Amino acid sequence: MKKSELLLTIVVGLFSVLGVGFSITFLFTGGANEGFEQYPNVTLAHVVPGLIYLALAPLQFLQTIRSKYPAYHRWSGRILATIGLILGGAALFIGIIIPYSGLLEQIVIGGFGLFFLVSIVKGFLNARRRNFEEHREWMLRAYAIGLSIVTMRLIFIPILIVIGNPTREEAELYSIVSFTASFFLHWGFAEYWIRHTRSSGNASSTSDAVSS
Repeated sequence: MKKSELLLTIVVGLFSVLGVGFSITFLFTGGANEGFEQYPNVTLAHVVPGLIYLALAPLQFLQTIRSKYPAYHRWSGRILATIGLILGGAALFIGIIIPYSGLLEQIVIGGFGLFFLVSIVKGFLNARRRNFEEHREWMLRAYAIGLSIVTMRLIFIPILIVIGNPTREEAELYSIVSFTASFFLHWGFAEYWIRHTRSSGNASSTSDAVSS
């Protein structure tokens, strides 16, 4: 494994652990959006599947697991795709129907939420067609967007700490700024990594992978 791949694996693993931790914390403490209490089932349909997705999806990208445990990779991939559709659909509902930051959140969450769902569907369909390179790339895009919730909190929480006692308007503004920045950062890096590995020939190594 190249140094860049090892570093990325460590970072993704750390972010996944943080994401699981944030999800568990949310289950016990709740969030600032009043809509969470209005639609508790939708909220749980986003948080609990999101926890599972963040914990297990990274394993799908490990070549060792794909090659040594193809049955696990295949069935886990199908389950995770289903989970992704559930959490993504719930995220769209939350962002569009009960947005914390108003219209801007509806636009940002709506756009990237839809991109997340499309990426999962396209990834699954490419696996069924045995187009494994495109399958890998679309699933990378989906996971990058899913993992961006961790970066959002790593941006948003320090801002709140620095401000000290933000008003509701300030919290809404910095929330959507954090969401937007994290989405674009993760999307941009995913596209960079896809092109980097594709050009270096790493992507071709997935051509013998088992479909998920």
